Amino acid sequence: MNQAMNRRKGRTLGTMARVLARWRHLVFLGCVLVASTAQAAGGGKPATKLVQVIDTRRMDDGITRWVADLYNDNLWLYGLVVVGVMAVIGLALGLVFDRLVGLLGINLGKLDHHE
Repeated sequence: MNQAMNRRKGRTLGTMARVLARWRHLVFLGCVLVASTAQAAGGGKPATKLVQVIDTRRMDDGITRWVADLYNDNLWLYGLVVVGVMAVIGLALGLVFDRLVGLLGINLGKLDHHE
């Protein structure tokens, strides 16, 4: 209603006002979805006897078998190994792509700020 009145008077809403109006709608939709998901989850006792285990009986020896056994035996150590591997892969990818971008002639070093 306010938008129509402002347009009739020859004024248009600013970009910020439109963005805020959209964000209000998105926040409301998110709250409705969260509430409906929580309601759909329902009550009752939580499952306590569920155990996820990887079947390693038919696996060959190797890195895959080691990771599966690690997952089955010690989830904390498995988590640490996964985080460590992700960090090493991230470092390797960062160094490789930094080198490739440098070969293209793009300077990604410190930027000089001139005021």
